[in-house]
Amino acid sequence: MKTQGHIAWAGQAWIGPGIGLFLGQAGHNQAHRHMAVQLAIGLDALLRVWAADEALCAPVVAIRAGTLHRIEAGRLLSVYLDPFCAEARALGLSEPLQGLELGEPGPLLQAVQRGEGDATALRQALGRYLQLPPAAPLDSRLARLLPLLDDPDHDLRQLAQQVHLSPSRFSHWFSASCGLPLRSYRKWHRLIRALQAIAQGHNLTTAAHAAGFADAAHFSRSFRSLLGLDPSSALARVQLRA
Repeated sequence: MKTQGHIAWAGQAWIGPGIGLFLGQAGHNQAHRHMAVQLAIGLDALLRVWAADEALCAPVVAIRAGTLHRIEAGRLLSVYLDPFCAEARALGLSEPLQGLELGEPGPLLQAVQRGEGDATALRQALGRYLQLPPAAPLDSRLARLLPLLDDPDHDLRQLAQQVHLSPSRFSHWFSASCGLPLRSYRKWHRLIRALQAIAQGHNLTTAAHAAGFADAAHFSRSFRSLLGLDPSSALARVQLRA
């Protein structure tokens, strides 16, 4: 992939149930692979998203969860959706990158700036902007399982027992349902928990331990692989809110 100058990220970010948002100036990022469906909306120019040494240029780019990619952009609104949430399932991305033809994002931007982190209001505004058909109902076994995935006391064997599958069958079933391995999905959620702790005023070390990372260095390595830059650079000029 091509390289990008070391421009700093600056703006505001929100972390809520099933959704995360960034609004502001995009900066330097290395190739990374996060475990959320991303909707990147260029606010002053076309976006360029690199994946597999090819670039897609469009005003709005949807990025499938688990896709190795890098973004070049100016000001943007970037939305991160849990793969199991209704909006992500309704998008139903079949390709790693997909350009979308959507209207002006003004009403969505107003909702973001007015909502102050209200996840329900933000998701409603996003649904109106995307004009998606209703998502198919979530598998009842997944609905029962999802609240347990953030609990480190539930290991693979115990999760498999919840849906009456062997551990190997469970791993295959989860990957087929989510498009991601269980271990990757849980690592992403640990990162989210750490970010929520940081948004509440905790330092990196405390947040890392609270989210189940071995130490701050482990958290930083995971942050870099999942988001393409180290946390100190990412958060230096970004106001993070829970």
